[in-house]
Amino acid sequence: MRRGTTLLELATVLLLLGLSGAVALPIGKRLADRMAVVSAREALAGLVAEARTVALAQGGASVHLDRDPFRAWYQAAGVPRRTVALEGDLGVTMLVGRELPHEVRFDGLGLGQVASTTVRFRRGDAEAGLTLSSYGRARRW
Repeated sequence: MRRGTTLLELATVLLLLGLSGAVALPIGKRLADRMAVVSAREALAGLVAEARTVALAQGGASVHLDRDPFRAWYQAAGVPRRTVALEGDLGVTMLVGRELPHEVRFDGLGLGQVASTTVRFRRGDAEAGLTLSSYGRARRW
């Protein structure tokens, strides 16, 4: 009766583990990048929804998008309320159709006071986007 494993069996198992790891690592990195950009998109969509709600209650609010580092925040009655650090927390860069810094204002009815704005989030090869209509609605893509 034989106990243990041979060196050949051990080398074969290690080779198979190495090959499966080499295949799984790039897939895992792409998945992490995709999840980061979707998370950034949803964080901004939540921030916009919260700003619209506060605008209804307080007569107006504005969402600010800025770089160095990439971040978004909203304020109402001149007081900053909540900030989302896109670059620091998620490692995501943000591209806006206009120059940064950029501001989206909502009036007391929760309607946007500027033309529609498209925001793209990127990390690695992954990209996600959010289009804010002039009415304040958010469309994800």
